Amino acid sequence: MGLRRPNEFTVLRERSATCCTTQRDQRNYVILDKVRLLSEPFMKRCICLSILSVFSTFLLVTGTPIPFDQQKPKQQAEEQEDKEPKTELEKAKRKEAELRACGTQELRFSARTDKKQHPTPEAPADKALIYVIRPTMFGNMIHTKLAVNGKWIGANRGNNYFFLSLEPGEHHFCSQSENRSLLTLEVEAGKTYYLQQKIGLGFWKARHKLVLLNEEEAKKGLAKCHLSISEEKK
Repeated sequence: MGLRRPNEFTVLRERSATCCTTQRDQRNYVILDKVRLLSEPFMKRCICLSILSVFSTFLLVTGTPIPFDQQKPKQQAEEQEDKEPKTELEKAKRKEAELRACGTQELRFSARTDKKQHPTPEAPADKALIYVIRPTMFGNMIHTKLAVNGKWIGANRGNNYFFLSLEPGEHHFCSQSENRSLLTLEVEAGKTYYLQQKIGLGFWKARHKLVLLNEEEAKKGLAKCHLSISEEKK
């Protein structure tokens, strides 16, 4: 028997199915191409945000500047290295520096914020005035206390400040939270100095570094801080 010749209806139906399939595929290709074009910028943004997130975390963990960054002022200040000493000589020097600045007595403070007043006195003619500020709410509830020449003076929390006056000459400062940060500063009578307890991430508490600020940047931070009232815990 010979092959059965398809009728015209069968041929038209097959051609129509082929045509519809081709058009449907073309529409799918167009849709997929649009999706690809739309998704590429989105994926690039996601990758960039991921990189920025990792880099920001690295900066926080390493203690590299968080909010309120500033240039080092012209006043002469010797910031002690806060890295863990390795050699016996380094350990001995660090211990000696801590004894000068932090002393041997451990005090605990309770600190509260006074939002009703914002005193900013000028330096007396015969003494230097020192402002100690913490112009950020990062690690708000963690106290950062300060000692000068082995005597504990007071403590700050987030967006806090306090001030003290000192005799002219060299003074050794110790700021403590999870870590201790040391700074030696030569002060002059009639001048005002600004120290910031710069906060970073720590293991149990906020780590920080005590730095000397220039006047312009310090006043910006001081303006948004509230007075800290510290009392020794018995």
